[in-house]
Amino acid sequence: MNDVTKADCSDFIFSIFEFCDHVGHDTGFNLRNPDYTGAFADAEADAMQIIAAIEARETYETEDWLILITSDHGGYNSAHGAMSIQERMTFIASNVDLGYEF
Repeated sequence: MNDVTKADCSDFIFSIFEFCDHVGHDTGFNLRNPDYTGAFADAEADAMQIIAAIEARETYETEDWLILITSDHGGYNSAHGAMSIQERMTFIASNVDLGYEF
């Protein structure tokens, strides 16, 4: 997050929040699992700190930021890598319209 606070911050910033994956493996990839959904809440809070730092930049209004949040895989029980829909399903969220219709 420190990078986005600098006037000459990088043009490309990548962050990964692994704890959702770790908790899924430990306790199960299931939206009824409070440990798993809690990990998502923690990841969301961390991502929002980064977004808030970006929006707090003095030059934010003149900058063109693309923020993408996505998963690299889904999960089933406590695993992923097979071909079930649960394991292949991912999501993408963006701060701009990506032009896709679902």
